[in-house]
Amino acid sequence: MKKSIVLILIVFYSGLSFSQWNSEYDYFSLKVGATHTLFSKQPAELPNKMLISPEGDHLQLVPTKGVKLNYVPGYYGTLIYNHDLKKGNSGISIGIDYRTYGIAANYETTFPSGTTPAPEIYKLREVYNVSQISLPVYLKYGKKFYKTQKYIYAGVSYSYNLFLSKSENVSYNETIKRSQPEKYKDMMKTGNFAGIVGFNYMFLNFEANYVVGNFLSKNYEDATIGVKPFAGYPKGTFFIKTGLNIPLNSWTTRKVYAAEMWLRRLLR
Repeated sequence: MKKSIVLILIVFYSGLSFSQWNSEYDYFSLKVGATHTLFSKQPAELPNKMLISPEGDHLQLVPTKGVKLNYVPGYYGTLIYNHDLKKGNSGISIGIDYRTYGIAANYETTFPSGTTPAPEIYKLREVYNVSQISLPVYLKYGKKFYKTQKYIYAGVSYSYNLFLSKSENVSYNETIKRSQPEKYKDMMKTGNFAGIVGFNYMFLNFEANYVVGNFLSKNYEDATIGVKPFAGYPKGTFFIKTGLNIPLNSWTTRKVYAAEMWLRRLLR
């Protein structure tokens, strides 16, 4: 873990050594905002995945069918070093990012057909959240984008998985059960690669990430039930990031001053 973090920092700060803090072409920017996991696929059916009913019975769980929103919120903060080419409308950015996001799965109890009387169906929502340090690198393009900071970008990132937490919500109990991250270290992969595409305009930033695989280890085996619980989880995870992108140079102060002058004229 320590070696991976040190490597990320070395690569990042080696780029920073060439920067000019208040240059039009070399500058830092700060991104902050929220992550949103949407429509993550349901896992495959898992033998011996049980739910204890209010009466104390052990009931078999199966993934619910149909399209599910499976929304999981999170947050992020990113420090970016930008190098824009003096000739042309392109540039390259490298950064270091801390973020949390998650994946959700929905289950329901199942019974043999013909069971009488008709049993009550219970539902379970299970969410895994991960905290990561990520190293994104991307190319950006836009027509004279320095003036408006309007550009598209695409690249890749490598994320080192730090912590994993789990929460469960059962339909017969409004209390959400949360577990401590220390319990789940063996369930995580070391890290993940992801593809990035995004759009930026002024201070607003939108970014889509596709994670190759997910942060849960398919090789992890639960000794209590003798199965690999994550073997049937989706092979990829999709989430988006929405937030603010604040260039840390004179561009920001000029734009803020222009907005202030516009507001003053409006209120006269």
